[in-house]
Amino acid sequence: MGDELDVVVIGAGVAGLAALHLLRSHGLRVRAYDAADDVGGSWWWHGYPGSRLDTEGHAYQYFFAEDLVRDWGWSERFPAGYEVLRWLRFVADRLDLRRDIVLSTPVVAASFDEERARWTVRTAHGETVGARFVVACTGLTPGPALELPGDGFAGTVVRTSRWPEKGPDLAGRRVGVVGSGTAAVQLVPRIAGEAAAVTLFAREPVAVVPRVNTMYGWRERDAYRARFAELRATLPHTPTGGDDGHRAGDIAELYADGSRRLWFGAPPSAAVTTHVRAAMTARLGDPAPAAVLVPASDDAPMTLDAGFLEAFGRADVDLVDLRADPIAAVRAEGLELASGAVHELDVVVLTEEYDAGPPALAGVEVRGPGGRALADAPGTVLGLATPGFPNLFTTAAAPAPTSRDAVMTTVREHQAAWIARAIRDLDAAGGTTIEAVVAGADTVDGVGDYVARCEQEAAAGYPSFRRS
Repeated sequence: MGDELDVVVIGAGVAGLAALHLLRSHGLRVRAYDAADDVGGSWWWHGYPGSRLDTEGHAYQYFFAEDLVRDWGWSERFPAGYEVLRWLRFVADRLDLRRDIVLSTPVVAASFDEERARWTVRTAHGETVGARFVVACTGLTPGPALELPGDGFAGTVVRTSRWPEKGPDLAGRRVGVVGSGTAAVQLVPRIAGEAAAVTLFAREPVAVVPRVNTMYGWRERDAYRARFAELRATLPHTPTGGDDGHRAGDIAELYADGSRRLWFGAPPSAAVTTHVRAAMTARLGDPAPAAVLVPASDDAPMTLDAGFLEAFGRADVDLVDLRADPIAAVRAEGLELASGAVHELDVVVLTEEYDAGPPALAGVEVRGPGGRALADAPGTVLGLATPGFPNLFTTAAAPAPTSRDAVMTTVREHQAAWIARAIRDLDAAGGTTIEAVVAGADTVDGVGDYVARCEQEAAAGYPSFRRS
């Protein structure tokens, strides 16, 4: 057995950094492990060109320390992914978190010892460490990419959810982008002109609204910094955890705002989707790509874009409709379609969506009392704890809001604070373990409702938990 700690945190992204800081502030011995080579979580893994935040920067903050907001200034209304990653590195350095973070070290197993009331955590390097608590800040897995029918491609295959930190170099190369979700919407216009040619192999299209992304100077930064107390008090109680949620009003004006206010946190109305589809068709100016890229359904996902549709007016950007002509085979020289057409490529990019898959904790072998597998558990209490697994806390389990309908810094900071409070209250009561008793509701009505339920649980003395 290796070191003995109070808490092991799995993950060093948005949730993991908040948890590490808040738990340490209560005097606990805490260590975080992450498989990545640096802090940042999803922002480290999804480092593809064009990756960008769709939340306005002033709301994408930690509000547990005003100096973090005061001393970091976003350069744009919607910061690029690399800037978000720099911000998370700034947080880790400012709060001196790195001394308790072990990088490039996946956690592969955790088992609970009933006699000792402690967890034993094992890493991929064979290290074991003991802890009273495990806090899993592992997020959700990306939505699955289209799997290629074979592996005979002689070029480079890369996934947007596993983008190498220093590449690949796409300059002067023929690039095939498979999938037409948010990652493709962000990637294609960013690499068009850099690559020799770009071909989008499109599946189900998403609706896009042109992002209005203004640069931020001192005046804009000072304006949102002056709202610190207001934002800290109000954001957790809004439906989305931000202030860019769906609003009623003139559709054309909301569209022109260039944000998510047309749809974020609420299903868009038929009038909204009709307006967006018409605008997309007009932007394309050609019925052929419009038939592939404009959704026919009102329930298609929506996202922001910056020149995605206009990229298909370029001579070096091509479009393939996989619904009409699917990929049939992988050749050394590229991808062959069912029609027999072969697209010669140097690089194939498989796009995957943020947070569209199951909880990543499923990739860790978690065993509770009696060897019970976490994978067999029926549900959770507020996504924070699972019946039958004492002293195990989670952050990315249902019904906690996801990035599809919530601002993740707001949600993850709240969860980290709730977990730290639960442990502090347990210690104050002289207890050793805290365990969810019965799984709770499967859904919540937005971030405000979720936060209220969590607060009610703690204020009532944790009635959904057994403390001993």
